[in-house]
Amino acid sequence: MSEDPRIQPLLEWNRLARENTENAIVSSMFQAASCAIEPVEKFSTWLLVGAAAIASFLITNSDKIVPYLGKHGFLVCGGFLSLSCFFGLLAKLAALRSQIASQTNTAVLTTFKEHLATYEDEEQKIQNGAKFWGINLQTGVRLERILSEFLAPLPWWVKLLVNWKLKNQMSNPQAGNLPLIKNLTWLGYFTAGQSLSVFAFLVSGFSYAAAI
Repeated sequence: MSEDPRIQPLLEWNRLARENTENAIVSSMFQAASCAIEPVEKFSTWLLVGAAAIASFLITNSDKIVPYLGKHGFLVCGGFLSLSCFFGLLAKLAALRSQIASQTNTAVLTTFKEHLATYEDEEQKIQNGAKFWGINLQTGVRLERILSEFLAPLPWWVKLLVNWKLKNQMSNPQAGNLPLIKNLTWLGYFTAGQSLSVFAFLVSGFSYAAAI
């Protein structure tokens, strides 16, 4: 029965409906992952502020601390604190990029839905008029024109980058969510680097202090 050409449009409709719904669910799962940005960023900020405060204390009181840690121990502990601060700055950058990606996706989806809902009403009226006059009109938004108008005022290198990404990810329905997930992943890596650096600082500090 599936070979009957009369039901092929129905089968294609069913396939597209299922695929679109599945893609929408996956997109919502990606968007839900953005909820992890704020707590991870807060933890990263706490580590960054703490490491910077301890580093400032060590520098200010170096003449009093060096006798307890030794010169080499002081340098090692300072190095771990500096590394933690470096990871903290990278984490803040990743968090900023994640927030920008999340807010941009939300804004784009909201405005798209509003404009598409308005256009669907107009499209229906246009199709009814075309049907009345017995003509066939090609309706629907023109993605090529939308991209062309959007990219027109941007620098040439931005146009090349956007076109390159579109070419490589054209068939990926989750292409818009990939930057968010990548930045969130790097945020986790950098925050983990912060934590390990602070832990290494504590271990080194106690070890050098005990060895003096």
